[in-house]
Amino acid sequence: MKVVYKIKHKLNKRIIIMLIPYGKKNPLKINISLLFICVFMISWIALTLWSSYLASRHFDYVKTKVDNKVMHARLLIFANQLEKARNMFEKVQGNDEKIRLLLAMNTKKSILEEGLGQNFGEGGPTLDQTNAFAAILSGNLNKMNYSEISHETDTLYEQYKFMCRSYKEIISHIHKQKLLFLATPSGWPCGGSVSSAYGFRLHPIHHGKEFHSGLDIANVSNTFISSTAAGKVTFSGYRPGYGNVIVINHGQDYKTTYAHLSKRLVNMDAYVSRGTIIAKMGSTGTSTGSHLHYEIHFKGNPVNPKLYLKDYSDQSERERYVQEKIKKSA
Repeated sequence: MKVVYKIKHKLNKRIIIMLIPYGKKNPLKINISLLFICVFMISWIALTLWSSYLASRHFDYVKTKVDNKVMHARLLIFANQLEKARNMFEKVQGNDEKIRLLLAMNTKKSILEEGLGQNFGEGGPTLDQTNAFAAILSGNLNKMNYSEISHETDTLYEQYKFMCRSYKEIISHIHKQKLLFLATPSGWPCGGSVSSAYGFRLHPIHHGKEFHSGLDIANVSNTFISSTAAGKVTFSGYRPGYGNVIVINHGQDYKTTYAHLSKRLVNMDAYVSRGTIIAKMGSTGTSTGSHLHYEIHFKGNPVNPKLYLKDYSDQSERERYVQEKIKKSA
């Protein structure tokens, strides 16, 4: 109780504050208690703190409002860029289809079903997605579900990954087609006339009916013979019946054989290009005269070389030549 009494006694003490104006005016005396000063100071501090709190809240509100406006503006810009990206992807997809059509490749549907095994969806945006973009572009961002924007960006990213895979496949296809072009025999291996076609015939020496697995091209001895496609020489030597013979592996399941040569100009394991001179025409092995026996093998089976001659069209001349050879052999 004494402590309370002492505090109350001190607070009741009077304090005179004298204000002396400039000049001859009488000084102004203010007589206040210490309790009043303490209450005033406490009130002043509380009011200052409350004002600071309200000011900070107002500042945060203004800052949040400005940030929202900035975010809205950025979202509008982002929406426009997203729409441009979508239009670009639609054009890219159209070009993709045209390229595939030009290269006779599979459509994207078959790639999805057979190749990639993933379903990214096709046919453009859904109704909800269209409404979402319309809301963005119209500025009604408060009505937007931001998860829809995220879904749009994810969908666009999936389309981007799909287009990357698609173009990677197109490039791979072009590369394979290039390799196939380089490996596919094309054109005549030498100048001359077709003396015996591919297929069943009467053998010019044995006179029995047999299958002729190649094409005979007759010309003068030592006529130059060239490779009809790029590849690696897998055999260069002598074989019964074939005489001097060269076999070239072109890859892509293609091989060519050049037989009855008078001279071989390339050795085993040599790499040759299309048009490289590899031998000279002759009549070695089982032969009635100077000619080239030319074979094309695909996947291990002989095929008709006539299908690979670019300018072979004179069937009547070939047939007359074959008939004359048959009569001479009879």
